[in-house]
Amino acid sequence: MNKLLNYIIVILLYTFTSISAHAVGTESVKSSNPISGDATAIEEGKTLYRANCAYCHGLRANGKGRGLPKSANLRKFKRGYTAFVSAVVNGYKRMPAWGGMGPLEYEQINAIGAYLETMAKEGANWEDEE
Repeated sequence: MNKLLNYIIVILLYTFTSISAHAVGTESVKSSNPISGDATAIEEGKTLYRANCAYCHGLRANGKGRGLPKSANLRKFKRGYTAFVSAVVNGYKRMPAWGGMGPLEYEQINAIGAYLETMAKEGANWEDEE
């Protein structure tokens, strides 16, 4: 019984820590992403990022994955949200296109963007100029 109680406590602490970590990350980043800060989108984006992007960009989105060398550090992305979507949809430099007729829909790209915003470093820019 003690083990079960300890297990439940650990799960609850992990859950609350994960939720609060997402909340802190989204408050500091301004974005033009229509689903920025949405908890459900962030979780979906995390799953999609790990399945489609992490091989090259790394699990921490720091550009240190196992795929293409010198992949972009997405925690320091500075070109605005429209540039992010364009790079994913159309490809950018050595990165292949993932949108349009590719494997990702726009809603999925927005979810990945919402997730990446939670990991943004100070100075990152996810907001488009008006």
